[in-house]
Amino acid sequence: MDVVRSLGPEPPNGASLANGSGALAAFALASCAAWVYWYGMPLSAGFAALAGLFAALLCLTRPFAVPIPGGAAADASVALRALAAVLLGPVWAALACLPYALLLARGGRLHSVYEAGRTAAGVSLAATAFPAVAGAPLAAGAGDPVAAGGGALAAGLAVVSCDAAAAAGLLVFGYGREARRAWREAVLPCLPPDLAGALAAALATAALPLYGPAAVPVLALGVLAGHLLARRARGAGDSKQAALSSGMALGAAILEELGRSDGLARRRAAATAIYAADIAREMGLEPRRVERLRVAAFLCDIGKLGLSGDPSSHPERGARMLEEAGLGELAVWVRYHHERPDGRGHPYGLRGPWIPLEARILAVAEAYAALVVGGPRHPATDFEAARRRLCEGAGTGFDGEVVRAFLRVLDTAPPDYRRAAGPRFAYPPPEAPRGASAHEVV
Repeated sequence: MDVVRSLGPEPPNGASLANGSGALAAFALASCAAWVYWYGMPLSAGFAALAGLFAALLCLTRPFAVPIPGGAAADASVALRALAAVLLGPVWAALACLPYALLLARGGRLHSVYEAGRTAAGVSLAATAFPAVAGAPLAAGAGDPVAAGGGALAAGLAVVSCDAAAAAGLLVFGYGREARRAWREAVLPCLPPDLAGALAAALATAALPLYGPAAVPVLALGVLAGHLLARRARGAGDSKQAALSSGMALGAAILEELGRSDGLARRRAAATAIYAADIAREMGLEPRRVERLRVAAFLCDIGKLGLSGDPSSHPERGARMLEEAGLGELAVWVRYHHERPDGRGHPYGLRGPWIPLEARILAVAEAYAALVVGGPRHPATDFEAARRRLCEGAGTGFDGEVVRAFLRVLDTAPPDYRRAAGPRFAYPPPEAPRGASAHEVV
């Protein structure tokens, strides 16, 4: 699982990547040294040739990798790395994985060190796990197929665990409080294909003593199973994107109706979407989360359609509409976007940390858009007055951290951006380029 480049246009901070790379490299070196001390270092042309074969096969997996939700990709590397570890030992296996690691890094010294350390740590841990179950350092010396298969399964699970641990450390130190969401979106979808690869390595290793080269189809079938699991995960991600597109279409239709009584509803929705996305980028949210938040901001007032009773009920009505449209996560943010840090919001009177961050961002973006665009009951205000209202409400009506992030955006933005004018605020709102700054496309 390629986590360094899977979570957006920018990798985690350099210090986190450097520390992680150093820790992985140190672990790999120590494990390889311990294994060589216990079992010796096999030296022969046959081992070198087999290592070269594994290197070529690993490199061939990348063009056939299946992109899955979160921006990561699943390939056959787990099965091949586990097999390399149990057939060659950690040193030869690490050398076989080196070209694959450099291919993953795609340039950059720090990324190259990280990927080399991650793959080397995985195969060294796998090579250590194999003899603990099989009773022999290499598959060729295992006593029986069951022992060899069990050891190879342990080796495959060790590779998967090492990848997951490396990803967890990188996410925690590089993405902070966003680590849990990043893990769910970029790492968890990789686990089913990776576990299929571990099982394929175990079956192939168990079949080798019995069938020799005829065991290769077992490995191929396992790799195919992993590929199909990855495609299924990708399909789930495509379905989510289709739901977002349907939600935008739903919101556009509803805003058309709202526009009959409030001619500025569509412009406010477009401005809220732009401002919410830019606040999220300023706060370092990953791009897929920014996109979902942009859609939620565009749809946050759809509950006002046909509303004749209490105006404060529109967040709950809008959330139910989004749930019916299959946008449950967005519904949560819309339901709580009128809550306040001081507990005086609605519909539930939630306080500070109990309000989702996305809902807090929506609150600030919608309030500012309403001020500078205006509405049927109040005229538009100028930038200074709107800015002052945000500052006065920071910590009580609005989340202080979100307000400060938005002020950083506004204070460096051109006048058109501050008053929600210009082509970027057209209706429907165009999508900003990936990683664009707040006013880069105005």
